[in-house]
Amino acid sequence: MFAVMGLDKAEAEEKFGFLLEAFMFGAPPHGGIAFGWDRTTALLAGMDSIREVIAFPKTGGGVDPLTDAPAPITAQQRKESGIDAQPKRVQQA
Repeated sequence: MFAVMGLDKAEAEEKFGFLLEAFMFGAPPHGGIAFGWDRTTALLAGMDSIREVIAFPKTGGGVDPLTDAPAPITAQQRKESGIDAQPKRVQQA
């Protein structure tokens, strides 16, 4: 699958190593459609948001310490997504 995406083995390991390692132990039995325990726990605890009970929350800066996300992306990925940031040039008087 990664070859179709244009990723070599080293790049796939860098970006998806945590997932590939997890799948070595088998795929989840629910096939991606799982019961939302975090939402149920939030409802039972009387919380307004699942963020209060979620097991692996992101940090305040939006960083996931488990997967090191967000990972840097290539120039090609930025071009394909159309979200490449271009700094504004400020003219000094």
